[in-house]
Amino acid sequence: MKFVNFFSLFYIVLLLCLINGIPLAISAPQDNYKAGSSEEQILSGELPMGYNSLFAGSGECLQCHDEQVNNQGEFIGIISDWRSSMMANSSKDPFWRAKVSHETLVNPEHAELLEDVCTRCHAPLGNFNAHFNGQEFYSIAEMETDSLARDGVSCTLCHQIMPESLGNYSGEMLIGENKTIWGPYQNPFGNPMINHTGYTPTYSSHIEESQLCGSCHTLLTPTIDYEGNITGTYFPEQAIYHEWLNSNFKENNITCQKCHMPHIDDLVQISSMPPWLDGRTPFAKHHLAGANVFMLKLLKENMEVLGITATEQQLDSTINRAKRMLQQSSLTLELTETSRTSDTLFLELALTNLSGHKFPTGYPSRRAFIELFVVDGNDTIFHSGEIDNEFNIVGEDDTYEPHHAIINDPADVQIYEMVMGDVNLEPTTVLAYAYQHLKDNRIPPAGFTSAHFAWDTVAVSGLALNDADFNKNEGVEGSGSDNVKYHIPLNGNNGLLSIKALVHYQTVSNKWLEHMFSYTSGEIDNFKSMYESADKTPVVIGEALLSSVATSVPERDQKDIQVYPNPGSGLFQVFSDHEINLINVYDQSGQLMQTFHNFASVSGGSSAKFQLDEPSGIYLVEMLYANQNRTIKKIILNR
Repeated sequence: MKFVNFFSLFYIVLLLCLINGIPLAISAPQDNYKAGSSEEQILSGELPMGYNSLFAGSGECLQCHDEQVNNQGEFIGIISDWRSSMMANSSKDPFWRAKVSHETLVNPEHAELLEDVCTRCHAPLGNFNAHFNGQEFYSIAEMETDSLARDGVSCTLCHQIMPESLGNYSGEMLIGENKTIWGPYQNPFGNPMINHTGYTPTYSSHIEESQLCGSCHTLLTPTIDYEGNITGTYFPEQAIYHEWLNSNFKENNITCQKCHMPHIDDLVQISSMPPWLDGRTPFAKHHLAGANVFMLKLLKENMEVLGITATEQQLDSTINRAKRMLQQSSLTLELTETSRTSDTLFLELALTNLSGHKFPTGYPSRRAFIELFVVDGNDTIFHSGEIDNEFNIVGEDDTYEPHHAIINDPADVQIYEMVMGDVNLEPTTVLAYAYQHLKDNRIPPAGFTSAHFAWDTVAVSGLALNDADFNKNEGVEGSGSDNVKYHIPLNGNNGLLSIKALVHYQTVSNKWLEHMFSYTSGEIDNFKSMYESADKTPVVIGEALLSSVATSVPERDQKDIQVYPNPGSGLFQVFSDHEINLINVYDQSGQLMQTFHNFASVSGGSSAKFQLDEPSGIYLVEMLYANQNRTIKKIILNR
């Protein structure tokens, strides 16, 4: 009993010290202690502990900021959600590591500068600390032995970006030097954090502004020519923040954080110390989910060799969040048949961007493309955007696929991407050589216009500029959509056709990696091995289905064919001035659902009733006549 009482008393004293601001030597951080010199810590799979001159390892934050629950008691721990994100693993991303190696092999005379620029945003806790302590450059080799640098975009990076830093881009952030931790809540209870870590929590609204994310997600890279000279010009490698500025999302105050860190109105206790803190609202869940399903899966498949600190379950959660982001918050698809003749099927596929930036956005290797195929029974009569067994797009141009307003050849495919051009205006995947966009037909966000002041950074480039259906509605900019027309050769085919349109998302393609894989280094070879073993199946963002039936009844006579009530709840009646032999009902994919026959004749035609026992939806009613003609009507079933 005395033993229990002693430790209960010790715990109470400890809490009182933390609450009242009494210094505790046992937990005070050491100035200039460089965490990460221990190889065991880097490879242990645990979050790093310790401090350097500016930052703390996320393991320090874990002690108080990973026990959050919502109003339903569901776990929403800040560190657990963050640690499996691409931001937490930015320094361990093997594609990034290979790409930095590629860039330095192509331009070895600029290797120091390239590594320093790249680690600003991918290993900021090491990079900014090194510069703070007087280093001119920070290298990949130094990052490898520094566990705080390997902590990626960690807590004390984002929460120490100063309000005065907003407007600084390309990773040139201003980091506070007085250990102020900016947060979204007024009047924070600061003593526990001050005493345990030396950091002082302070309220500032800038932590929730999109411009904070623009610190790294607007990146202008200096251009190098083929003689190795820095030209003095800059290329916008990504400008997500400026895409957002040129959208309706800014006007509606939908910030980056509101989508990528979903806000809930629950009262959430943001720290477990002291345990009686009141809950705060709204709370931003630290999901930080994007679209990079491929890389998240690759991280999971290579956890040990990459030193990933997240668990498989945490990675699975982030993978599923990224899939939901792609499939529920990226695009809508609408496929319509505008007309059909004996020679041609005319289709339109409308893609509307739901996000607050271009889609796809970010790193230039990312792209989305349309796969559309038309099937007659078991025979495919048209297939654009087909993927072969190596996940290459069949028929894609060797240089780059141009933007298409109309597609009438299966060798043409609509690919939404940014293509970089060098000083000779030739395509390149070497970022240091990038000088000008040759193509940028990524679908803009709603409200995006060429009159916006940021247009020079985020302009549409290539043939999409001349497409009357790209980001325009009746000639007015800002629709945030693309309407692709398909003219499908039929060669007299008059059968029932099933049409499917899919939109795929790729993080990186074989074609984009060709130049990098022509070089060899430890980093390139490691990524190549992982890439070749990975599942490279593109993510299907969405699909649209349609069926088309040729009608042999002249258009002028179709007005005398009626199906009612429409919409209906199940029982439908047909009247036609032609004698009906058979009625077939198809779903939108072209699958035959029900067949009806034996109809009563009326003067000059037929009258029929049929009961459709199917789920609510849109169906096609095909009527076959005694004179061998046929027609089709669309009905809506509402149960």
